[in-house]
Parts: sequence; C-alpha cells; structure tokens
Amino acid sequence: MNSEQKQILLRKKGKKSATGLADSSDSLLDLLCNVVGVLVLVSSLAGVFAATSAVNIQAPMKKETKKQFWTLQAAEEGVWDLQPAINRMAALDRDRVKEVRLCENLLSPELEICNRNLDGWSKKEQINGIVMEVNHEKGQVLRSEEPTIGADNADLKSWLDKLMKKLNSEDKAVFIVLEPSGFKMYREIKRAALKNKVPIGWEPWYKGDPINFWGNSGRSMSIQ
Repeated sequence: MNSEQKQILLRKKGKKSATGLADSSDSLLDLLCNVVGVLVLVSSLAGVFAATSAVNIQAPMKKETKKQFWTLQAAEEGVWDLQPAINRMAALDRDRVKEVRLCENLLSPELEICNRNLDGWSKKEQINGIVMEVNHEKGQVLRSEEPTIGADNADLKSWLDKLMKKLNSEDKAVFIVLEPSGFKMYREIKRAALKNKVPIGWEPWYKGDPINFWGNSGRSMSIQ
C-alpha cells in the first residue's frame, strides 16, 4: 500500500468515527429528552392526584347507619321540624297497606269493588305547618313559609340542644335537608349534634321542592 492509499484509508476511518460519534450523541440526546419528558409527565400526574386527594379529604364521607333519623330542614329563615309530619305520613301509609291487603284476600266481585274504592286513595294533611301527602304512588312532605323556630329566635340554641339530647337518649341520628341559604343554620345544628354525640347527615335541597320518601324519587339517607 503506497502513502497516498494510506492517507485515503485514514480519512475514511476518520469520517466513520466522526459519524458514529455524532449518531451516538444524537441517540443520547433523544434518550435524555425522553427521560425528561417522562419525569415531567409523572410530576404533572402527581400534582393532579394530590389535588384530587385534597378535595376528597375535604368532602363529607357518607356511610350507612341502622339508626333512625329525625329530619329537619334548614334555610336562612330558620329550622323546620319535618319529623311529626313524616311520622303521620308513615302511619297513614301503613293503613293504606292494610286496606290493600284486605282487598287481595277477597274474591270477585268483592275484589273488584274493593279495588275500585282504593283506586283514588290519597291523604293530605298539614302537621304543624308542614304539608304531608301520601297515596299509592308516593309519600312526601313540603315545608311551610314559617319555620318551626326562626333564625333570630333567642331560644334557637336551647331548642336545638334539647332536641339533640332527646335524639341521643333514643339512639337516633339527625338528617338535614339543606337549602342553599341554610349553611349558617346547618352549623348551629351541627354544633348541637356534636355536643350531644348525635350522628348527622345532610343533603342539598332547593327551596319549594317537596321531599319524597318513597316512590321514584324516594330519599336514601346516610350520615357523614
């Protein structure tokens, strides 16, 4: 091999080495970019999960209870005691069920007559200002304009404490139907409930909407 051929071979080797080094550098740079991208993605997801966890921690956790509920409705005007109307509604519905079962035990034509008499069965009453209605399709209550006890009543705290002491002695829980304006009143109820160790649950509600306890829109109560 002459000197000229050696120089050509050396130049070719030099070009190959330079190209290999460049390719290696590009591959390393791509790898670093990918790693950085993955780290950024992981960091972003961690931030999202952390934010979601914070929201979940602050939100009330629902759980089922076997305790009987005493139901109140709260708004800025005060507190409505719905339970007497609910109790009356439940008692009337038990009477309705008894009448239906009596019909079921009859034979024609007495059965047909009995069923016709029950077709329009419906009861509607007002209990302490709370309108109660029950029929074959639903059982519901609707609060009046005037609360059972007003927000500006000087006896509000003592009224709530007395009620919660009663519920504690009967091993019951309290459930709040909460209107958008009623959060201040809800805090008063919660204060009395916690003071007397009474479990409390609540559900947001719109003013003027009847509260259904069975049927297609029946309530499912829980505590927080």
